[in-house]
Amino acid sequence: MTNKELLQEYSKSITKLKKESVDAGITEEEFKEMYYKSLHDLVKNNHISAANNRQWFKTKLIWLICLSTIIIVIYNYKSIHACVVCEMQDYIYPGLRLLRKFSIPFISLFPVLTELYQETCLIQNPFFTVVDMDCWPCSTVNNVGEVFNPQPVHKQQSAPFVYKTEQKEIDLNELKKLYMKNKSLFDVESPKVLINNKYYWSPQDTFGPDVLQENLYVWKSTNFNTARLIRQIIPRPKVVPKFGQSTERFIIIDSKRDMFHIPETECNYSFLLALSGSRIIYLRPAEECKYQCKTLKVELKQSYLLWYNWWYWRPIAEPSIGNETFIAHIGSYC
Repeated sequence: MTNKELLQEYSKSITKLKKESVDAGITEEEFKEMYYKSLHDLVKNNHISAANNRQWFKTKLIWLICLSTIIIVIYNYKSIHACVVCEMQDYIYPGLRLLRKFSIPFISLFPVLTELYQETCLIQNPFFTVVDMDCWPCSTVNNVGEVFNPQPVHKQQSAPFVYKTEQKEIDLNELKKLYMKNKSLFDVESPKVLINNKYYWSPQDTFGPDVLQENLYVWKSTNFNTARLIRQIIPRPKVVPKFGQSTERFIIIDSKRDMFHIPETECNYSFLLALSGSRIIYLRPAEECKYQCKTLKVELKQSYLLWYNWWYWRPIAEPSIGNETFIAHIGSYC
């Protein structure tokens, strides 16, 4: 049908509808009002439909652009990466400086976030494994030997060993004295003590009571100020080179007398120094080397130091015959 015929058909329909309305008792003014209202609703629905169509088209267009961009980046990654690195070099430092200025008010409101700056790993991936890891350094080790004249580790093999140090006994009272003497610094620099690997206490809650509760306490330090204080009572072991020791330190107090995992350190060459008491230490191979390497066992007595490579062994401590409170110091060397 042509447009003229459609208009004629539409006019006849309106005339017929008007006549039926008059027969039903609807006045001409009421009919006009209903007619114009229906036209208004029709125009409104057409606008909504057109807007929906435009929104659908925009959404599809955005997805198409994103997909095209991803494909281009994947196929030209090296060229794009080189271009971005070259162009962005001059803006990295000013950008980070500006970001730091913007973050100062936020850090002022939440000062506890400054602790994260010292952390080398904020979230650890428990499923991380090394593909095709070379397990030869641990596959040839059958026991933990004792060394009587240790030299700095870069002059020795990487196999685990123990030796008796000149470290004096450090009991709980010595740690309390160190904390109370430098309370203001420790409360700011190392304000949290991990309890049973579940929750945190403050050092005041840990060292305040006269009687130590039966828990596993892990007190971590990650900065130079607290490292200097700890070195006052725990000197650098002879086996650790003068330069290269990590500032990360752990003080462990085990009054729970149960099995626990030794914390992972920042560097792969780690040492565990018994300050008081003794424990049986099991060096279990890393997951990647569990079929090539053996589990090693050694009793770590007071003043003895265990040196091991964290890359190949994961130490676990179990109670020894004495089963007394165990206090130890953990550090690492890069």
